[in-house]
Amino acid sequence: MGELSLIRQFRRDPPGHPWLKVGPGQDCAILRWGEGRDLAFKIDQVVEGTHFLLDGPEASSPRRIGWKAMAKACSDIAAAGCWPVAAAVAVNLNRRLDDAWAEELHAGLAACCARFNFALAGGDITTSNGAVTVCVSLLGEGPADGAWLRNGAKPGDWLLVTGELGGSRGGKHLDFIPRLEEARRIRALLSGQKPGAASPEPRVHACIDITDGLARDAGHLCEESRCGVEIDEAALPVSAAANEAAQRDGRGVLAHVLGDGEDFELLLAVEPQAAAALLKDWQEATPLRRVGTVLPEGAGRRLKHADGTVEPLPDVGYEHRTGGSS
Repeated sequence: MGELSLIRQFRRDPPGHPWLKVGPGQDCAILRWGEGRDLAFKIDQVVEGTHFLLDGPEASSPRRIGWKAMAKACSDIAAAGCWPVAAAVAVNLNRRLDDAWAEELHAGLAACCARFNFALAGGDITTSNGAVTVCVSLLGEGPADGAWLRNGAKPGDWLLVTGELGGSRGGKHLDFIPRLEEARRIRALLSGQKPGAASPEPRVHACIDITDGLARDAGHLCEESRCGVEIDEAALPVSAAANEAAQRDGRGVLAHVLGDGEDFELLLAVEPQAAAALLKDWQEATPLRRVGTVLPEGAGRRLKHADGTVEPLPDVGYEHRTGGSS
């Protein structure tokens, strides 16, 4: 099947959205934008050999690759406290892959759009002898009271984490659910109103999704907010996959929890009283836990062990430039 035939196949029933006025088939998608709302804009990619493998015992199916590519961009939209509206996708396919592979990739992309009810508005396909890449550009709707950023954490804020950590190498990095619904629920509970209603003042002071590992992403939040942080080892939500990985490689559970990338959970800095109320009222299936406290910048970044001793928080995590953990 040629490129045009493949595009026609993808255009048969693309996920839509009420704000999508013109979708696939034109030079540009056209959106009607909600009045008084911020626009969140994200671009992200997954690359063969870095984010997924096509060969060997850890080879990924094309559907899982498509899901991951779209969900990875959604995770950043969730970290901003926003909601996705429309995505455009650019794909480079290796010549050895057949049409069925490309269709399954598209099915994974579309499944994520359908799961969270946003549009797959268009894209681009090319073919080469090189690595497969999937690049997603995603637009999101910002709430009336403004997006969450990384630079607003304040000393005394509680650090909260969704889900469990350290499980990415057990397959979670392909099948994770971006925490869009959890972010929306947090906003609703902290505003005391229904989802989508405006909050009188922000209670979430900062947020980041955990993609480079808890320790490194906490460091990113500290850099942007000019603060310190204390992580409580005893409070860390350890996944079963982290325990299994530690048994296999002998690195230790804490090393996986702090340093393994692609957990795709949210790390939030929340005003203390609001955080306590949020944890009390939280009844969602996804756990939400306090894992630490924001400190003044001069206090540094530290790890508190179960026995009460404190040491500097290790600067460990995924390094994008070298393509590995450090």
